Amino acid sequence: MDIDRLKGAWKTYTADLKEKGTKGTEELREILSRKSQHSLRRLRKNFLIEAGINVAAIPLVLIIIISQFTQVGDHRYYLSGFLVLLLMSFLGFLYHSYMKIFRYEHLELPLEEKLEKQIRNLRLFMTNYAVIGYFMYFLAFVVSLLISAYDNLAGELLRLGVGTLLGVVLFFVLVRPMVRYYLKKLYGMHLDALKRYLEELNDQ
Repeated sequence: MDIDRLKGAWKTYTADLKEKGTKGTEELREILSRKSQHSLRRLRKNFLIEAGINVAAIPLVLIIIISQFTQVGDHRYYLSGFLVLLLMSFLGFLYHSYMKIFRYEHLELPLEEKLEKQIRNLRLFMTNYAVIGYFMYFLAFVVSLLISAYDNLAGELLRLGVGTLLGVVLFFVLVRPMVRYYLKKLYGMHLDALKRYLEELNDQ
């Protein structure tokens, strides 16, 4: 009889422990889910801010090129159209990346799987963003050099060479660190937060 009572008490004790452990795990998942959603809301705001800046830049680019680059004649209209097309393409890139990162919020997936997909897409977005930023810098630099020597390209080869070298130095000293800092500030913190939440889930 005592043995039966002891067995019953032990079963009750282990059942209570299991229930508490399950409850603790569920509470942790709920907390991490709320934290990840908060981080994603802030990330969404940054996407929208950046999209708004690029939309505002389109008329500004048109005004600057058409009014200031008169030395290239009618080519300034083609140039302005080309740069606006680049800005529109960048907006398309932002939208595509946004949809890839946030589409999992509406899918019934395990939290771990959601975070893994969002982390992977956000990391890919940051890599592609940096490459696009570097390309835009060199494109703008080369175009400005060519426009400055538009009337006498052959006679300005030395200055163009020095200017190109200066552009490369500025890229490594100033532009590249600034792009990395910008990405870290705007998106990197949220990437680190999502990675941290995923690690906590995997450790539970």
